[in-house]
Amino acid sequence: MITGYQRQHRKSINYIPDHGADPHTTDQYTRLIMNAANKQGIHEQFSRGCEQACIQGMTLLQPYLDYTQGDPAQGELKLKVWEYNSFLIDPYMRDWQYGTDCQFVWCQEYISKLEAEARFPDKIENIAPMSGTPQRYGSFYFLPENYNMARNDLMVLSYVWYKWTRKKKMLYSRSRNQFFDFAENEAHLDEILYNIPDMEMVEIDTPTWKLAVCLNDQLMFQGDNPLGFDDFPFVPVIWNYEPHINYYDLRARGLVRTMRDTQFLLNRRIIINHDISEATIQTGWMRKVGAVANEDNLKRAGQGYDVVLNEGYEMTDCVKIQPTSIPESDLLLADQLWKLIFSTSGVDMETWSSANEPNTSALSVYLKQAGSLMVLQKYFDQWDQSLKALGDKLLKIVLNNWNAAKVGLILGEEPSPHFFSRIFAKYQVVVEEGSDTATQKHQQFQQLLELNQLTNGAIPASYIIQNAPIQGKTELMQLLQQQEQQAAAVQQEATNIEHAFQEAKLQELYSKAASNLATARERHGRSQSDLGLFEERLSEVMENSALATKHKVEALAKLVETIQKYGEVEAALAMNKIQSIDTVEENKEARARVDTQRQALANEFVAKMLAGTGGQQQAV
Repeated sequence: MITGYQRQHRKSINYIPDHGADPHTTDQYTRLIMNAANKQGIHEQFSRGCEQACIQGMTLLQPYLDYTQGDPAQGELKLKVWEYNSFLIDPYMRDWQYGTDCQFVWCQEYISKLEAEARFPDKIENIAPMSGTPQRYGSFYFLPENYNMARNDLMVLSYVWYKWTRKKKMLYSRSRNQFFDFAENEAHLDEILYNIPDMEMVEIDTPTWKLAVCLNDQLMFQGDNPLGFDDFPFVPVIWNYEPHINYYDLRARGLVRTMRDTQFLLNRRIIINHDISEATIQTGWMRKVGAVANEDNLKRAGQGYDVVLNEGYEMTDCVKIQPTSIPESDLLLADQLWKLIFSTSGVDMETWSSANEPNTSALSVYLKQAGSLMVLQKYFDQWDQSLKALGDKLLKIVLNNWNAAKVGLILGEEPSPHFFSRIFAKYQVVVEEGSDTATQKHQQFQQLLELNQLTNGAIPASYIIQNAPIQGKTELMQLLQQQEQQAAAVQQEATNIEHAFQEAKLQELYSKAASNLATARERHGRSQSDLGLFEERLSEVMENSALATKHKVEALAKLVETIQKYGEVEAALAMNKIQSIDTVEENKEARARVDTQRQALANEFVAKMLAGTGGQQQAV
């Protein structure tokens, strides 16, 4: 149930950029590892490791390069599962995910003599006199090869990994107080040294893992990790791992360990009940000697045979013995023990069926089953962490052992400039899990449909079809692309017609604006001519006023001459009156000139404004 759920919701390995790093390089990482995982069954091996972890508590996964098939030069990326009976690990290890505090791992397997000669061609002289005696050199007594007496040509191959230190060259920046890992043949090393002026090359002691390979207790190889990285070479997949427990056999416990005790009690109860039922099936008869005419008929259960009594005997002289039934408490106890098995695992079996609710929908049952596994979320999270650690080690193996030619052949394009940069892979790449199984892809497709419905068809149909879990997507995509091209052509034609219509309307507006501008200019010209007529009339009015004033003055002068004849006082008053009349006429003339100037300035401002508006429309 649990491993089936893991297989149905199996996740893939994705590499994503961190803090705005180059996404093209991480996409190439994802495509490359996904290609290797699909071809070599790495996801299937990981699911097998999870299944073994449920049974035994801990399994070791080891990524490696296989040089025997496909590519003898650079190897094919594969994953090996070491089960509980084939490895011995440091029992005081705390960090199960990365193995930073682990001191040793001892793995053992059996190979034939021909395979040993193929693996160690430089040691053929040492392998030739060896004999296949698994019982003599085999230290792992739970391996089945130790008990196969008919197959005595196998050799014991041991891999002993132990923690060590070695000298390593790294780049050090004094201003940053930071070390950077690099490959000595890295293409962009000069650029790194140039961009960080205070970068210098130093040699430090770094922890690493060394390997010793023994064949029938004879050393075949001893040295650094052949895969080129210094990290823990294994990926533990666990169920329950409690290193603080005193008893070794309880530190790593699987799901089966918690269910085993109740299963043993249930089996014992079933055997007892079965013994009771078998002991009470052949019950026999209670009878007097000579009461039955044919005693063989008593041994037949039904089958149409009559039991005939002899004369002188009663029916009570031959009575069948009734079998004793199994106590009801025993049956209830067996049922309780059966339920207790699954209760100890943390899963309620009642939520995994709809027998009591026949009308329940399949979706409700599915959600119910997924909800019942919530108590086991810890273990699924542990497996996700193991998958991320596996993805990190797979990427390191590729970067350390494959060249750009092989990577480009798999990807169908040249690797990016940052592809083989260890600084980029360490500081700017994050390993995440992604969708892998058909169930997950179907769920993603349903989410795309719902999202497209919520956004009113904002997601293109080609993208939805591309993510659909169906066959024949290539032909469907071609047909859809043709339809999209036709629809785009029709839409483009409609857009062109609309643009032409809008252009015509705009030209019409321009013509109306030009006509309005010409009318405004005509009216402005008329206003200028009206202003000239106004000034001409105003000058005529002033001339008439001056003539009137002249007549008045002449009249007053005559009046003064007349008054002088009669007295000086009256003459002075007449002169003052003449002067005041001149002053008033001058003020009127000045006021008329000011009004004329203001009107001229206003007309000039209106003309400039209309001229500016016409220029802007012509520019548009």
